Amino acid sequence: MNNPIVAIILAILIIGLVLVSIRRGRLKEKYAILWLLVALFSSAAVIFPETVFKIASTFGFEIPANFLFSIALLIALFLTFLLSTDISRKQRQIENLATELAIIKNQLKK
Repeated sequence: MNNPIVAIILAILIIGLVLVSIRRGRLKEKYAILWLLVALFSSAAVIFPETVFKIASTFGFEIPANFLFSIALLIALFLTFLLSTDISRKQRQIENLATELAIIKNQLKK
């Protein structure tokens, strides 16, 4: 984006959406932090593009867009891992609750 004002407005909208989602209970705090960081870093990258160029060249990227794409991919992989572990934990909890419910039903029949 050539206009940093648009990027800042988008970041503010994302931050507002995240805060409203937390307030209404639709988004957990641990996921909200990640979204807030994405909004802040993406707006900082637009406001200070020379910093992105320097960091990208430090890591050996010739094109800063490739560096930003790699960062986005790492964030997506991290979020996928986070969600997978959360789903696994919830599945174990459901199995334990189902087992406890079956035991309680069996005890009530006696």
